[in-house]
Amino acid sequence: MKDITFSINLGLIGTEDSRLDIFIDYLKEKAFKFTSENLIYEFNLQFEGIPMKLKIAIANKFEDLIHRIDDFKHFDAIITAVNIYNDNSISNYTLQEYTDFRNYFIFNGISVLVGVDPFLAFHKEPPNKRNITEFTLIQKTKELEFLYCFKIQDIKKDISDIFNKVLNYINLKLKFLNPELFKRAKSNKDEFNG
Repeated sequence: MKDITFSINLGLIGTEDSRLDIFIDYLKEKAFKFTSENLIYEFNLQFEGIPMKLKIAIANKFEDLIHRIDDFKHFDAIITAVNIYNDNSISNYTLQEYTDFRNYFIFNGISVLVGVDPFLAFHKEPPNKRNITEFTLIQKTKELEFLYCFKIQDIKKDISDIFNKVLNYINLKLKFLNPELFKRAKSNKDEFNG
């Protein structure tokens, strides 16, 4: 009987100052194995006893993910990160662009907007004024019709919360779509670790 590992495709979107590297660094710490090439990362990891292969495409905008059709036939999750000190980082994303992306991939996965505070995340004194407030993040989440909104101030805790929410959502979806396959995947976790 073939071992089961769930493959998950994630789009990680953000401008250069959105600090997408903190997401990748977090996953490198959690993974048993990882590879990277041309802004595509693959992580072998386990979440709640389920072996997973997480494949991530790094992009500046939704349209960039459409150009990755050779590498990604679908996406299970989207995380869009914005630097809360850069007004332009949040205005780059529109409902029309997200709708185009959803229609192209027939996307019905989990979508997350993340406000990154690079100063607090790296324990530096922040400027007096944040250009993007919590209210702005919530409004943008609603405007884009995303499911969740987070803010990163503590790298370890906040990124862990985000990935727990995303992977838990995907786990539940897989569990309900195919309970037998889900059970088989959970039972082969020891072989995956080896």
